Amino acid sequence: LKARIFISFFGILLLMLFTYIFIGGRFITRFTEKQLADDYNSLLSETCDTMQDLLWNLTLTSGQILDNEAIQDTLLLYYSVSSPYDHQEQYSALMNDITMLTLSNTDVSLLSLYDNTESEYIYSSYPVSGNQTDQLPVLYQNSAFSFYGPCSSQSNYNGNPVLILNRTETLPNGRSVTLSIETGFYSMLDPIELAGRKSAYLAVTNTDGELIYTNFPEDSSEEIPALLSVGKTKNFRSLSRDMPQGWQVHLIIPNQIYALDYYHSLREALLCTIIVAVLVGLLAVYFWRSIYTPLQLFDRQLELLLSDEEVSREWHSSIPEYEHLLQKIASLQKQIQQMIQKIIAQEKTTAQVQLEKLRAQINPHFLLNTLNTMHWLALMNGQHEIDDLTQSLAHLLSYNLDKDSVSATLEKELGALQEYIRLQKVRYDFHFEIIRPSAAEELNYPCPKFLLQPLVENALSHGYRPGMEILVEVQIDERIRLTVSDTGSGIAPDRLEAINRLCGAVLNTGPVSPGAGFSAASASPDIPQSGIGLSYVVNSLHSFFPDNCSFSVSSESGAGTTISIEFPKMKGGGYHAENTDRR
Repeated sequence: LKARIFISFFGILLLMLFTYIFIGGRFITRFTEKQLADDYNSLLSETCDTMQDLLWNLTLTSGQILDNEAIQDTLLLYYSVSSPYDHQEQYSALMNDITMLTLSNTDVSLLSLYDNTESEYIYSSYPVSGNQTDQLPVLYQNSAFSFYGPCSSQSNYNGNPVLILNRTETLPNGRSVTLSIETGFYSMLDPIELAGRKSAYLAVTNTDGELIYTNFPEDSSEEIPALLSVGKTKNFRSLSRDMPQGWQVHLIIPNQIYALDYYHSLREALLCTIIVAVLVGLLAVYFWRSIYTPLQLFDRQLELLLSDEEVSREWHSSIPEYEHLLQKIASLQKQIQQMIQKIIAQEKTTAQVQLEKLRAQINPHFLLNTLNTMHWLALMNGQHEIDDLTQSLAHLLSYNLDKDSVSATLEKELGALQEYIRLQKVRYDFHFEIIRPSAAEELNYPCPKFLLQPLVENALSHGYRPGMEILVEVQIDERIRLTVSDTGSGIAPDRLEAINRLCGAVLNTGPVSPGAGFSAASASPDIPQSGIGLSYVVNSLHSFFPDNCSFSVSSESGAGTTISIEFPKMKGGGYHAENTDRR
């Protein structure tokens, strides 16, 4: 035992050491790189989405201004008047129209209209030093728009990077005007600051692959070409995302970020390993002191007890429980004999005690009298619905509590089932129907009591859904066949297989496939873990029709369940009924 204890605990320590080396060498690096890659890819996606939304907003704003008939009319009036006063009046109208369209758009700052014919600004929301279009870095162009930036604003009021849209249109009077719109003062600042908080840098290249913006440090700028083409250098690595228009956004990350996260994960794994190793060592010492040492002393005591030598009661141990155990060994044999005699005496009275307990739990006579009193009180107070329910419950209890007979007829069983359904319809919303044979067919064939109610109760308890249908069909030809089907939620395939397997075990036919029938050969006392109602039905069938009945369950999840029972036609009653056809 001592060797096994030390081998087990030191084996655990060695296994932890090798596992730590394996994980540290292979998985921690992969996990760290994957986690950082996911974080920075998410940051890159957010930056690209922000820039794409800003460009789309500039495009929409340009359409709202240049395609606006009121603004076009104001521009035509501006060119048609000659007096300074009229010019100022039309300029004010133009400013009001543009302000109304862009007032709530916080992602637009500088907005200007430039007359290409006269080479002068018609309108500008902020002062500009002149037309700087030729000096702006082109992001991408198409037939209608030109996008620039990120770059410095054309106005001195904004020192942050901006995106710029230029759109040139020819007015009906033949003049060419260029609308220039810049993003808001802080619109591009958010993604740049977010990257900075992650110790990363941004770079943007246009459709020709030229670098037009970066906040990368100037002292390391010689690494940018390799970063953008290869994606990794000695000190940095980059992630790139192609935009639908052909330009690219790059996220540049220092390699030291990966090293810091790797060593942080490594340090945490090492710390956990050391803590677990200390706990394992302490546990080994505890096992040594509390298990192995007392077992040595106890073995010596047992050897003395089995020998002819005088047993010394002066043994001492540092563990009080062991000394207490020694004191109890002498009286253990006597107590065992007394317990055996006591158990024998108790077993003789167990059956009688259980019967008396059952009788004490319910008094059928008192219960039925009480229900009869409730029936008359309901009639006296005009509560006909309560009266109907009370009578149904009284009839059902009278049928079930009749202890003089263990069997009934199909007619009585169906009548009791009708009373049960009347009670359940108070709680559940469902449709119920019994399909009987022809009116001339007698239903006085014996069957076990309480045969159908548990099956209907299972349908309501485990498969109920509002508006479901429950159908009980009785077919009588050479044999009697009862079918209980419902349109409830059904039984899961694994559960259905378990039910059929357990029922097959009760009837001693072995496991059966879901939905297959089985014949009653011999039954065990109960169906373990499958429910009292189903256990009762299967055992009752076997006891009443030994070797001559069948039982099957089929179900489709979400469509319903069907239970089929088949047994012979008999006459007489009880368990001594004869297998005689009543035709």
